[in-house]
Amino acid sequence: MQKDKIEIYKSMIFYLIIAGVFGAYILMELICPPERQGQTAPEELYYEGSFLWEKEDGTEQEIEVPGRYEVEPGETMTIKTVLPEDYTAGTLAIRSSLQDVSFYVDGELRTVYDTKDTRPFGKNSASRYVFCETSAEDAGKTVEITLTTHSARYSGVVNAVYNGDRTDIWEQLFSQYGQTTMIGFFVLFAGIITVIFSIALEITYQIRLDMEYLGWCMILGAVWMLGESKFRQLIVPNASVLASLCFVWILLCPVPILSYIDSVQQKRYNRIYLPLELAAFANFFVCTLLQVAGAADYIETLPIAQVILGAAMLAVLAATGKDILEGKAKEYRMILIGILVALAAVAVESVSVYFVVSVTAYFMTVGLMALLVMTIIRTVKNMHDMEQVKRQREEESLDFLTGLPMRMRGEKEIAGKMQSEDGCLILFDMDNLKRVNDIYGHKAGDRVLRVLGELMKNVSVTATGCRLGGDEFLLFLSGSGREEAVKVTQKIFREFTETKEKDIEIRSATLSAGLCRSKSGDSFEECYTRADKALYYVKQNGKNHFAFYQEIEEQRKKESAKQADLDLVAKALQESGTYAGALDLDYRDFAKLFEYMKSLGDRYQHTCYLIMITMEAAPDQHMYMEGMEEALECMGKAVRKNIRKVDICTRYSSMQYLVILMEAGEPNIPDIMERIFSQYGRLYTRNDFTPQYEFRRMMEDNTK
Repeated sequence: MQKDKIEIYKSMIFYLIIAGVFGAYILMELICPPERQGQTAPEELYYEGSFLWEKEDGTEQEIEVPGRYEVEPGETMTIKTVLPEDYTAGTLAIRSSLQDVSFYVDGELRTVYDTKDTRPFGKNSASRYVFCETSAEDAGKTVEITLTTHSARYSGVVNAVYNGDRTDIWEQLFSQYGQTTMIGFFVLFAGIITVIFSIALEITYQIRLDMEYLGWCMILGAVWMLGESKFRQLIVPNASVLASLCFVWILLCPVPILSYIDSVQQKRYNRIYLPLELAAFANFFVCTLLQVAGAADYIETLPIAQVILGAAMLAVLAATGKDILEGKAKEYRMILIGILVALAAVAVESVSVYFVVSVTAYFMTVGLMALLVMTIIRTVKNMHDMEQVKRQREEESLDFLTGLPMRMRGEKEIAGKMQSEDGCLILFDMDNLKRVNDIYGHKAGDRVLRVLGELMKNVSVTATGCRLGGDEFLLFLSGSGREEAVKVTQKIFREFTETKEKDIEIRSATLSAGLCRSKSGDSFEECYTRADKALYYVKQNGKNHFAFYQEIEEQRKKESAKQADLDLVAKALQESGTYAGALDLDYRDFAKLFEYMKSLGDRYQHTCYLIMITMEAAPDQHMYMEGMEEALECMGKAVRKNIRKVDICTRYSSMQYLVILMEAGEPNIPDIMERIFSQYGRLYTRNDFTPQYEFRRMMEDNTK
């Protein structure tokens, strides 16, 4: 506990120092004089000569530069000046505001800026700085500058004229405007990282995050900053394309803004926001078509976009105000201030396009970064909450006693694996668990369940197990064939036996298991049903072992064939009294009695059963006559000793006995046969012949 407090205090001190250092740095950058000017004073870079506006009618008017004058769109404005006699500057420069620019020195064309052959679409050249090379030899000469634009917003605009070394001019411009460009790159990088990080989180957690929409807001904002940058001609080869992106930002920005707000407000106002987003999309496509076709530039159709943007902001403010009044804004109070600041910044920046001087970057950056910080905090908190919920669900889906997944989760995982992998499904059932609980208490029962749970967890990394409830467990062995499944099951049985033998209270517990081999794509439900049938077969045949469903089915097919044989035998016996055959006397007497008893049963509705006992040689055992006769003799003694005097038996073939049970109940037949087989086992000690039986009701044919 003490170490945790020390760690907290250490972190607090570190962050306070870092905050102080950066705060001091920013303060000193603001109050200390700049060091970028070099040998040239900033004021010496502005051309101080006088300018005349030469109008189309031949008249001249002295004008101030920079300034704005009444000139019709498409009309060329010509301004001229006479360079002083002591002129030595190497460059004259002026910024174009969507204008074509030409420099003439004593009537000689020195520089032309016209993008009609390079811009992909639009009527105007992008704004940029246009440089004209000069020298001391140009002293006293007349310089003419022509300005032409098709935009009413910038027609007649004359920006400041610079003179001096080109490097000095760029350095001066960078000292004035470079910060906004750097901010633009920073916001662009932050926006890209935000989008990538959001997508990664969305893939991980399978949810949509509002941080992604904020990232796109930042990217579009950065595009605006870089497009409006005084240095865009240095950033990209074709400044016209980048300039167009500024307007695209205004056209599309309602979409990520509304999507972000809608996500933050949990889709409560989607019916209001969605039509505005669709309107923004539609306006973008229409304005782009007009721009590409040369019918109208983005700046001419911009008012429609600003109306949509204004409507979006009003909708956001109205919805946010409603949430505040209803107390729902508490859900996103951390980012509420950031939203309001960002909305104000977007409004200011979108309107500033109409002015020669833009307030680009500062307000918008503050708003976006405030939103980003608040959204990151909110997202981290949401991720933490989601992890807690996930962890809680995982804990709730685990069996506390065994540590295995519970039924719903386990069956889902197994069903998923069965769709892509072959394997074997094993259904375990704990025998005598109730007895353990009744005699030694539930703690003893819990111990034996934990034993099986631990064994299942340690099978292999490819195995998937779960507890179904009570004393039932399910295990799926991925990629396992029959031999591997047998090996794993035997190991579980063996280790279970070894472990329980060490604890006298759980010693009576045993395991039974039903197995079903599966192919990829098999139905889980169908395989589970088959494994359950196999388990039922095991439970009905002595418990404490396992069996494959497929092998049981094969055995049942054989037994069905025996049943058919028994039906044929019964029919032959039915008809045996009408002929004199090669059968010995005992068998003929048996046949006559069978016919008599059947007739009597049909008449008086007596219930009699015909049983056929078959001696089957054990696998891998060679049949020999002496052993066969000894086994049949022992079976005959066992039959005669364990049936009533009113019952009848005979040897039917070299490997079979027939028995007629008089007035017997069908539920009693398994007990009678168990006594017979037990007696046989005591008389015949070898295991080379295994008896099996089939039975049928003697009056069955007559009731069809």
